[in-house]
Amino acid sequence: MRLNHVSEYNQEIRAWLLRVSALAASIPKECLIERNCPVCGTGDSIFFANNGYLSYVRCDGCTLVYMNPGPAAGMVDEGFQGADKLLMEYFKIIAKYKSTIPRMPDPLLDEKLKDIYEMKSSGRLLDVGCSVGDFLHKAKYFYNVEGVEINPYTLAIAKQHFNVHNRFLSELKLPRVYDIVTLHQILYGVPNPVALLQDIYSLLKDDGLLYINTPNANSYAMALYRGKTNHLYGYTTLNVFNRVSLSILAERTGFKIVMFRTEWLDIYLTDLKEFYDHPNRFIHKRNCHLPNYEEMIRQEEMLQKSLELEMAESGNYLIAILKKQTQ
Repeated sequence: MRLNHVSEYNQEIRAWLLRVSALAASIPKECLIERNCPVCGTGDSIFFANNGYLSYVRCDGCTLVYMNPGPAAGMVDEGFQGADKLLMEYFKIIAKYKSTIPRMPDPLLDEKLKDIYEMKSSGRLLDVGCSVGDFLHKAKYFYNVEGVEINPYTLAIAKQHFNVHNRFLSELKLPRVYDIVTLHQILYGVPNPVALLQDIYSLLKDDGLLYINTPNANSYAMALYRGKTNHLYGYTTLNVFNRVSLSILAERTGFKIVMFRTEWLDIYLTDLKEFYDHPNRFIHKRNCHLPNYEEMIRQEEMLQKSLELEMAESGNYLIAILKKQTQ
């Protein structure tokens, strides 16, 4: 069962998001700094959205959506390492509800494995930002897996089962032995995505692949909800990519996109009614205060799946595989 269909999980996440909102509202403006685009470096941008406290702009050069002004990179890094108590609460919620070890999946059907497996069915895989090791438990049946995780709480859980490196990738200086590197919902919170992909390039073999799963700036949900979309809520999202900005990031760092798709509509009639009727209490995908919310969402997802809606480049998440380019 998907976690979005679990009432207790939704209630805990909603309560956590309300605390995130309160903290975002209290961030002193002097703690935020003006940023140039973290992908192409230009300072030219136009306003995109405001989540009630923090603003996002769209880069004129590469179309990346990014928080501006935003927190200093050091503050972000320290937060993920445990200094941010509210983030630690989130990781504990995730660990609580992902305590069950996944069974061996069908690699051609699993949402997080199928794209990778179709291009490389074996080899050495490094999951950067592996959290509690949920993906590693799936991938271990087909690959020689390792992880990288800087959060002490989730690291301790993942290390019970896997070899997990507890430092930033730039500090590890890992050898060039990996066939695949994966980034599951990591790129949105990275202050310097160019530096991260350069580090990944250096440890991939010449035919290596980089898998990316991250929020999509061109989604239907983003166009509808803007600052109220789940990806812009609070203060944790720094960058939201689309195909154009990801392609430019890939080119700058020695990669080329060889597979791209988007998934999930993430717009439900149940949410939509709340968005228009009670905007002050609306939280995208977390309106669990409504009666039978999880069951209504489950039924709507089943209907959407049966309709086989073509998301093209407008799904809520973008999935891409980048191939390392060599001279």
